[in-house]
Amino acid sequence: MKQQHEFLDRELEVYQKIAPALSLLDDPDTDISQHISEFLASFGSSIVPFVRREMKEHSSEQAIETLQSVLRKLQEEGLNEVKEYVLSCRSRQISPDMFTLFDLLSHFGYPESNAWIIEAQLNTMAEAVKEHIELTGAHNEEQRVNSLNAIFFDQFSYRPPSSHYYLPEHCFFHSVTEKRIGIPLALSTLYIILGNKSGISLEGIGMPLHFLVKSTKLDTFIDVYNYGVTLTREDCLHFLIKAGIPYSDSMLEPVDSEDMLFRMLRNLYHCYKREQSEWELEQIVSLLQYFDIEH
Repeated sequence: MKQQHEFLDRELEVYQKIAPALSLLDDPDTDISQHISEFLASFGSSIVPFVRREMKEHSSEQAIETLQSVLRKLQEEGLNEVKEYVLSCRSRQISPDMFTLFDLLSHFGYPESNAWIIEAQLNTMAEAVKEHIELTGAHNEEQRVNSLNAIFFDQFSYRPPSSHYYLPEHCFFHSVTEKRIGIPLALSTLYIILGNKSGISLEGIGMPLHFLVKSTKLDTFIDVYNYGVTLTREDCLHFLIKAGIPYSDSMLEPVDSEDMLFRMLRNLYHCYKREQSEWELEQIVSLLQYFDIEH
């Protein structure tokens, strides 16, 4: 209750500071609009709930355009943070932390994305996995993965989309953890992070057309998109043959978090292209081009 009051107090404090600017959203003067946009964006992610609320309530095109520019400024900052983080890790010759990388990417789709909330949910789930392992007496790795599946799919109901696969929201941590629906790569990323938090060593497998997960202690693969079903190397080979893709051993090799990021960016490219979201598409293309990644 105390935390709720503190949150409401902070929200009221922010609103009192921005109220004069909000009253000028309809002003046709472009200099004023730009000043308001920059002022609101200076509050960072804390401003997003107010911006989204105002966008729903306003009918003025000028007001909506100004508010949209605020969100885009914050989205640009999020994508720039992704770039800077990758470059920083490269300079230190380390692989980017998977959670940090995809949390930063989430700020492009949802500037209001809160790493603390997502981390807390994953920590809660990890504790549930450990308890399930203990209660069921899961001693070998296969049984431990079954406990992970029980929590991820059964208790917390993570699942693939039943329709409208190519929605950007199915790619970002913020929306995937909120709605518990995601594309294979998004679900697999959360699954890997959760497994590692639970003491189950997992890695991503960048098979063409369908991202997989693998325990470092097992020879089989995990299809997170299909509720954790186990696949053999032969199953993967048949999948690729059926898709008309010539097989090579490298297709079932582990990939690092940076490779996973670029694959997600390519997914987002197709999502935004399908939705004809030109501004978002331009941002994604720009980042892919910066890292010399084909889309």
